[in-house]
Amino acid sequence: MLKDYLLLVDKPAFMTSQDCLTIIKEKIKCQKIGHTGTLDPLATGLMVVLVNEATKLSDFILKSDKTYLATMQLFLKTDTGDITGRIIEKKIGFDFKEADIMRALEYYDDRQYDQIVPAYAAVKINGKKLYEYARENKPVTLPKRTVHIKSLKLLNFNNDLVKFEVVCTKGTYIRALVTDIAKILHTTATLTYLRRTKQSGFDLDNALNLDQISETAIASKKISIYDGMKDLMPIIITENPKNIINGKPLTLESSITDPYILVVDQQYHPLAIYHYDEKQHFYISQRGFYSHDSKKNS
Repeated sequence: MLKDYLLLVDKPAFMTSQDCLTIIKEKIKCQKIGHTGTLDPLATGLMVVLVNEATKLSDFILKSDKTYLATMQLFLKTDTGDITGRIIEKKIGFDFKEADIMRALEYYDDRQYDQIVPAYAAVKINGKKLYEYARENKPVTLPKRTVHIKSLKLLNFNNDLVKFEVVCTKGTYIRALVTDIAKILHTTATLTYLRRTKQSGFDLDNALNLDQISETAIASKKISIYDGMKDLMPIIITENPKNIINGKPLTLESSITDPYILVVDQQYHPLAIYHYDEKQHFYISQRGFYSHDSKKNS
């Protein structure tokens, strides 16, 4: 039975990512559980859930690009940047042409820029989360993050509602992107809908709804660490699993110099993730997997 695995879940709206994990953990009775990127309570869609030893993959999948479907409402501004917040400004609407909307989106299409983190975010300043400053109405300088909007496509425009698809890098706030698009249009806007559809080659096709999850239901949906990582980094099959389990450095005869590799045994059980040392020109163990299957086959 596969005990260390990835599971694709379709998160419902109006629930935090952590609450979602708590429910899943209770249903599948696992020891450890994690995910690869927080979704705001408003948002729905793909959560890559990591179970037991697969939680060690979080940093590697978290770095990958994400795809979202989003809807923004023009002429409306809330304190949170999405429709769950308090309305703080309404502007008189005026007729935009689709060409106007297209130009605003094209400005950010394939653009890298320093995005201002929203006031209601979990980013910490001096040990305190931004949303705590906001709730206490205390002034704080909002930090900036360099993000890359790799693709931004208009899907539909109807009166004051703009629906688009965006592919972006880690750390991008779609709420902030909506604000930035509105600035190009010389107006305000808020996010009314957000759905993550893809991450790291995973999509919603094989995702389970929260109410579908049970030990029986997930049996055919589990993704092994090998299958989950094979498109993210090279896989090296070793004939000496004990050396890998003991963390010995690894020199490859091939020309592979990728930053990270996953080393597996001949049964494709994960043993460790190795990191390339550019100074010494060999791989060093960074994260070992202590699964039952790995030990059994060592």
